[in-house]
Amino acid sequence: MSPLEVREVSIDPLYIERQRNRYASRAVAYLVWLNGVAAIGLLIGLAYASLPADQVKRFADAMLVFGAGSVAGLTSAFFAYISRTFRLERPTLIGWRRPLRWCAILAAIAGAVCFIGALNMARVAVLPKEAPAPSARSAQPESPAPSTQKP
Repeated sequence: MSPLEVREVSIDPLYIERQRNRYASRAVAYLVWLNGVAAIGLLIGLAYASLPADQVKRFADAMLVFGAGSVAGLTSAFFAYISRTFRLERPTLIGWRRPLRWCAILAAIAGAVCFIGALNMARVAVLPKEAPAPSARSAQPESPAPSTQKP
């Protein structure tokens, strides 16, 4: 073989599909893991904190949203699994692949939104309530307006 000849390289399409599936499943697993660990972290933090009842309710709401994010991540994995099963075992149902793929993508996005939203809810629960600032009018005592009498 001369040095000027080029070899043709072919890549197995199943290899690319396996890599794609591996990255997608890892991303969904991280999403579920993040939401679950965050909810458990809040639960542990609540056990050791002495908070007023309104702040405890806010933390409980944030934990509920973290749980919803975990369920959304698991739903995404389920839709991806069903889509892959249809593709491999039932090629005649090819019309179901695209809607299932979009359902999986939307569920993953919903899980990420739940994570960010619950983080914000936990942040708001920790912030101290601010007292309303006195307005400029109420801070100054009102003085009677001078009255002028006409002669």
